[in-house]
Amino acid sequence: MLANHIARNAGHLVQQRIDHLDIGQKMQDLPEELWHESFRYYVKEDPNRQGGPNLRMIRLDPSKPSPTVTGFIFNKFVHPFENRFVTVREAARLQGFPDKLAFFGTLTSTQQQVGNAVPIPLAKAIFESVLKFARQHGFNVPSLKGLSLFSGAGGMDIGAEQANFEGLGIDTKLTLDKWADACNTLRGYYGSRVNVVNGDISDLEDPLQFWRNLSSVTDRPDIVYGGPPCQSFSQAGKQKGHLDERGQLVSEFLRFVQVLNPPFFVMENVSNLKAVNGGVLYRQIVDQMDALGYNVTVDVLLAADFGAPQMRRRLIFLGCRKDIGSLPLPAPEYREEITLFDKSHITVGQAFEGLPAAKYSNSGHRVQRSED
Repeated sequence: MLANHIARNAGHLVQQRIDHLDIGQKMQDLPEELWHESFRYYVKEDPNRQGGPNLRMIRLDPSKPSPTVTGFIFNKFVHPFENRFVTVREAARLQGFPDKLAFFGTLTSTQQQVGNAVPIPLAKAIFESVLKFARQHGFNVPSLKGLSLFSGAGGMDIGAEQANFEGLGIDTKLTLDKWADACNTLRGYYGSRVNVVNGDISDLEDPLQFWRNLSSVTDRPDIVYGGPPCQSFSQAGKQKGHLDERGQLVSEFLRFVQVLNPPFFVMENVSNLKAVNGGVLYRQIVDQMDALGYNVTVDVLLAADFGAPQMRRRLIFLGCRKDIGSLPLPAPEYREEITLFDKSHITVGQAFEGLPAAKYSNSGHRVQRSED
């Protein structure tokens, strides 16, 4: 049985909405009597039209990439051909996760693990850009030793594992996250290949000792990568990232970079980070990276342009020690329209190819590791 491929039964009114949706249609395309109350208020009664409706149901178009996958799509994304919401496994396909990776935890937890991840094809393209630069600048080693921070369910980690340039890859030795379910997911995938640590980065006073003790490597890492939690920077949040304690986790990531002083680092976040507090926080982050001795290349990248079947945008920071040079961002390989040199965006239909029929459950299921 394919893990995490369980469909939920919907209530009567919700099922009516689902049944009425055609390909690509949204809540506003339904008969008004089927509208959600908050949607009706927003469209008909709210004089300010601020905040928008909080229910954005859409039937996915199999001929296009999906909208952005988050942890909240599971009562919004309707399957292209079946009258149900997408499963965790289907959402994982949209993120590029391999089917052999099973997500551990409650249904809500597995949904959040998928939604919080970086699309794996995007991560792979980013790391291959790093590897190409490293190979061309004298890194004549079998692999770059990697440290993953804020690892979650492993979107960046699996992208790093898949990346390769002329025989040079990334050998992640150690991952760190405080989310126990996500750590169990990564342990189930990695087995004994990588040390997956469940802990709080803020509790680790000595990053170098942490690395040496738990990676079994005396040398410093060649690359540190991760995505500090971004809820406080997202458009859906209150955008108080410079004050919210979650916003301070960017500083924790950079503390590790400062102490470990790797040749390269990769940090990702939501694209809206550049707009928080009028751009002040973004400039502070870039200035801090510069002060640590790194040239930083930064831009917003669209996951669909790198082979992910979704229109998710992420802000990518590529850091390279100034004594080495400046890292280039990867060039897009996929386009909405095919050109002579580019491939067409991967679609939802392509992503869902080969999946077996989903099983139905109306209960909150939990996937557990055998040792739990």
